[in-house]
Amino acid sequence: MPCIQCGWCCRQYRGFHWAKEPDLLRWHREGRRDILQYVAAGRNPDGTVRTAADLAEAELSSMDPATSWTDPVTGIALEACPFLVKVDPSRYVCAIHPTKPAVCRDTNTWEWGLGRYGPWGCPASPP
Repeated sequence: MPCIQCGWCCRQYRGFHWAKEPDLLRWHREGRRDILQYVAAGRNPDGTVRTAADLAEAELSSMDPATSWTDPVTGIALEACPFLVKVDPSRYVCAIHPTKPAVCRDTNTWEWGLGRYGPWGCPASPP
């Protein structure tokens, strides 16, 4: 199905992304601290938030999969993806599209409209 860039799928996922080790390592190798800073990695001894941007590659390999984007200052899970950009009233784009998490790349959102994932439907879904 062709994507109509309505943002429906990303808005349904909200801030969840399930970034796994291959995503984290890819972002590290690409120097994408701008992405890694939104992945929580606990707290520093002084209580400040630690993010995946603060970790070495070996430490990223031992992380559990991240389940949501988090505020890099507070460590609190975000209600929406920080990389979903509204470009006009009915169109959204992914600011990290070339390197977005595998779950975002591999999800066939039009299947939601066919009942696989619930009663909602991607607007691009066949009737």
